[in-house]
Amino acid sequence: MAWIKIDDAFADHPKVIGLSDKAFRTHIEGLCYSGRYLTDGFIPMIVAARMVQEDMAIIAELSMAGLWIEQPQINGFQIHDYLAHQTSKEQVNEKRKSLRERQKRYRERHANTENGSNDDGWDNPLLTEPEYRIQNTEYIKQNTENKELLPTVKVKSAKLAVETISNKLANARANGINAWNLSKLVEEEWDKLHNANDIGGCIALTAWYVAELQTRQLSSVEIGRIGQMTKRFGRIALLAIDEAASKDLTDLVSYAYRVAQNMYKERQGK
Repeated sequence: MAWIKIDDAFADHPKVIGLSDKAFRTHIEGLCYSGRYLTDGFIPMIVAARMVQEDMAIIAELSMAGLWIEQPQINGFQIHDYLAHQTSKEQVNEKRKSLRERQKRYRERHANTENGSNDDGWDNPLLTEPEYRIQNTEYIKQNTENKELLPTVKVKSAKLAVETISNKLANARANGINAWNLSKLVEEEWDKLHNANDIGGCIALTAWYVAELQTRQLSSVEIGRIGQMTKRFGRIALLAIDEAASKDLTDLVSYAYRVAQNMYKERQGK
């Protein structure tokens, strides 16, 4: 699955603001099509005609707005400045290749563990048996071989919770158990903090958990978003994060927030 990026000022852009509803929708469809099939912004004529249900006036509107540029030599349209804002086919393929290589290394380490060897090169017991796929991001270079294995936790109560989780996993590993439900351990420690009305600790632990799932440090914006989610939705936030972590996402936090909103509405009977 690929993703497209649209900033919050997109609808007010001079080339976009004057579009009809149908043209606006078609432009979004075009972006999605190119992102899904990795065409680097090119839309074949037959696909464009299907999008507008043969109403070529919509395509003419997009062309006049400077959003779609006709490419008669290859019978289609090029979305203006697509690669200035979206991920290219080459970049997506490179990320997928990198992910396959990491997964291969993990499977090899896993096979070595099953054969009786624990020498997998990982010092952090939290990462002995990853539960979830490594998450890619558009703006941070991933390096799971040299990363800081234990993200910094500044809130004392959350730091103690992380140490408890780490110790449990380390003890399990020492006893020959190389797989543990990390999410369950996080939920147990999170509940202790929440029952003590330590919301700051809950937020810090949740942020640490997301950092572990994505194997990278979080930005201040992401941590702020996690704080909003934790305060508003409570334990639902952890369930949403678990669901988001099972997918191949470039923005786990935003997706988890939307999942939490939907789960909250369902529980409220809305």
